[in-house]
Amino acid sequence: MVGALWTGISGLGGSQIGLDNESNNIANVNTIGYKSSRVSFADQMYQDKIGKGVTSFDVEKMYTQGNLKITGVSYDMALSGDGFFQVKNGNETYYTRAGNFRMGEGGKLEDVGQNTVQGWAIQPVTADAITSTDPNATYFTSDFTKLLGNRVIRDTTTIETIVAKATDYTQTATTDNAVIFTGAGYKSASTKIADVEALITEYNSSLAIYSEADPKPTASSSSSQKDLLNYDLAGKTLAEGDEVYIYIDGVKYSQSFDTDNATTMKKFADKLSDTPGFKAYVTDDIASPFNVDTQTAPGEGYIVIEGIVPGQQYRVTELGWTDASNSNLASKGTVTNVQPSVLGTGMGHINSVKDALAEAVSGKQMDVYTSSILSAVDGVNDFAYQIEIYDKNTDQTVTIPTVPLDILAPADVDAFVAAINADTAATDELADYVKAYNINGSLVIKTLDSNYDVEFTGTMTGPIKEIQNFTIANTTPTAGNVAFAGESIALAGTETTDEVGAAIVAHFAGVVPTATVESVTYDPTTDTLTVNYLSTAGDVAEAAAGTSNGVDISAAVEVTQGALLGVIARDPNYSGREGAGAEFLQINTMINQTASKSDIQLRLDTLSLTDSAFGEFEVDSSGLITMTQDGARFAIGQVAIARFTDNRGLDPVGDNLLMETTRSGAALFNINNDKMAEIQGSTLELSTADLSESLVNLMVFQRAFEANAKSITTADSILTTLIQLKR
Repeated sequence: MVGALWTGISGLGGSQIGLDNESNNIANVNTIGYKSSRVSFADQMYQDKIGKGVTSFDVEKMYTQGNLKITGVSYDMALSGDGFFQVKNGNETYYTRAGNFRMGEGGKLEDVGQNTVQGWAIQPVTADAITSTDPNATYFTSDFTKLLGNRVIRDTTTIETIVAKATDYTQTATTDNAVIFTGAGYKSASTKIADVEALITEYNSSLAIYSEADPKPTASSSSSQKDLLNYDLAGKTLAEGDEVYIYIDGVKYSQSFDTDNATTMKKFADKLSDTPGFKAYVTDDIASPFNVDTQTAPGEGYIVIEGIVPGQQYRVTELGWTDASNSNLASKGTVTNVQPSVLGTGMGHINSVKDALAEAVSGKQMDVYTSSILSAVDGVNDFAYQIEIYDKNTDQTVTIPTVPLDILAPADVDAFVAAINADTAATDELADYVKAYNINGSLVIKTLDSNYDVEFTGTMTGPIKEIQNFTIANTTPTAGNVAFAGESIALAGTETTDEVGAAIVAHFAGVVPTATVESVTYDPTTDTLTVNYLSTAGDVAEAAAGTSNGVDISAAVEVTQGALLGVIARDPNYSGREGAGAEFLQINTMINQTASKSDIQLRLDTLSLTDSAFGEFEVDSSGLITMTQDGARFAIGQVAIARFTDNRGLDPVGDNLLMETTRSGAALFNINNDKMAEIQGSTLELSTADLSESLVNLMVFQRAFEANAKSITTADSILTTLIQLKR
């Protein structure tokens, strides 16, 4: 009878455990990601083949798929299939099916308990991951309004994001000056914009091809096609009615005769260069036509034409010139020294197009010194030149050369070109950073192809011009001449002071330049004559006060002393950028899935990608998180999904969290979450607790409890009877 009592008691305990479990299931019927549990009972040991009751063998979670509910909340995630989110709190690691996440105070992805969600985060952005035409621009700001290209590229173990943007090149592009740059790659503003957009198209196409390739191709660079066009005009003279022409990809381009051979060929080069997708310039350097420094004989009929887009071919089918005096008989030219285009592969081609695009957006810096600015180029006066420029290798601004380069007694612009381009194998010479050109008689200094994206500040010193001021007073002229600045100016004898000043200005305007005077101006409000002397005049002696033909002229007041070395400013009207004059910025980011898992940062400013924190959050089925801001999509991390050999071995610790145990085994992860549960964005997994089933189970356990209680009372009644019989 005592055994029956203990058996009944074990039954009561088992029924109580069952009631507790079902009560817990009912309580969590609305808990996100909750997995209902069940109690597994086992009979206890036997004696004489009679069992001694029941024990709760295990309380186990039932890891069945819960229903998915679309919430519309971007940070919500639901797992469809076997797997768990991994979260951390300090050094403690937990697992959960509850995907009601949010951006935490520090910008990290967190659950409602402020545990940080684990995954593979993007690596810190390093200098070699940034291509910028402005060394100070290392992340996107509101200035970068033009999205040029954007792609998320998956590889075997990595996820790369490429984003390229530019400032508004449509607003900064300017037309090249036709006088300075005719025949030397002249382009209008609209053509510069068209070139940029042609490169944008190729850039995005190359990104798409690469991202879809599996496996990814090896990298090889691309290059642009270049042709030397020989019109064979040496000894020939074009005349009115003649024209030069060329057929490129079946399209005819032509230029009618203008003034002389040189002018005609320069304008023809301008027409070709101002065609989207091409750049053209005249040359006389037949040995090295693609490295032209001077254009001293453009009339002989040589033009270099280059393609703008790397890897893109064009076909020249015919070129020549027609003779109007001979029934427009055509004389054919030839194409020589062809540099064919090379179409690269993979990231090599992408980088080639990127560099061409960046140069078209920005362009090399050009400092222009016209012949009038360098008016003291006479083979007598000395000059000096020095630049400050950003050095990519040292990541700092350097002064080159450390001591200004002396350009002693240059006879012409070519002497400047030769001095600046001299390569003496020194470590700090100008030829390592810039290159000088004689373009139509002006000195043009540009950055190199290798550092087209940096700016420099050039300091040219040379003999400066003398400037003197004179004041006119007490004007009572008579018919005759007034002497001024070495010239004799005729007067009628009736002029007022202002009219005398105007007569002097008019005289010098008609005879300039004289041996010493460049120009004269007159200010009627102060009756002041300002004389600008030529740089070659040196230090002009100050004239004493005197009267000439009834005109009182004060002593000269020296405003600027000539013959001194002073800074010669570049011409601001022609200097600037060769391209569209905007700024280009490309940022590459990388997620390495072989690296350790960590917190996932969501703020774009904290990630050094933009100056604005937030974007549109999105997660795909593999757990890849992207943030989109102003049209640019950044892959910033991938949520890790864990699996276990025995899910039921996980230890529930509350707050929707589980911990791994020896029975569950260590968490397993796959690259790209392959063969893991899929993630549904803006969705939550509901509780698997079944209210109707739990209510039925409650009634079953209640009846079992009552029945076990009955067995105890029955055994107690029999024991009582036995005790009474004994008495």
